[in-house]
Amino acid sequence: MPGRNGAGIRRSSRVTLRVPLRVYEPDSNRRFLVGEASALKVSLWGGLVAFRTTMHRDQKLFLVNQATGETAQSKVAYLGPMRLGGRRLRLVAIEFLRPTPSFWGLAFPANDATRSHTTQYGH
Repeated sequence: MPGRNGAGIRRSSRVTLRVPLRVYEPDSNRRFLVGEASALKVSLWGGLVAFRTTMHRDQKLFLVNQATGETAQSKVAYLGPMRLGGRRLRLVAIEFLRPTPSFWGLAFPANDATRSHTTQYGH
């Protein structure tokens, strides 16, 4: 369902939270580290992550929250522009393949979990 600016309505609220992540290739039993990253904004359905490594849209990823040890399978939903503020980082929206409420170590409102999985995840 489009919002006022034509973009999809978010499925859940977003929280500004810096979370250190380790990122692996799926099904690699954590042997193939793609890199380390930091989530900047998080939601029940995914988050906005700053990556130093190259990512591709729809790329599957296995994320490990370094603070909690929680794991989640996800995919790249959106590739943002490169940020050059001293470091080359790309802002990437990731989407969990299935809702993973405990991944960020936060409790999201109950209505966030019941919203449709069909909306866009933009920046």
